[in-house]
Amino acid sequence: MNKDAGIIGVETIEEHEDGSADYAFHMDAHARGLLAEEGLRLVLYCAAAKLDMGLVYDFITDHMEYNKDEVRSDD
Repeated sequence: MNKDAGIIGVETIEEHEDGSADYAFHMDAHARGLLAEEGLRLVLYCAAAKLDMGLVYDFITDHMEYNKDEVRSDD
């Protein structure tokens, strides 16, 4: 096991009629620290680049959709 990674797991999932869902996670202290560090890094990089974080999340979502389309076209 990689001791640098920490442990994160899904504790509960509550699905709603509108298709959305709420998730609860559990994690060890090391994983919590790593997530805080990465989150702060993202905020600082966005600030330095004068990027709205929403644009970064939109880019990631677009990338996920692009990859999903690529997998479908390979079928």
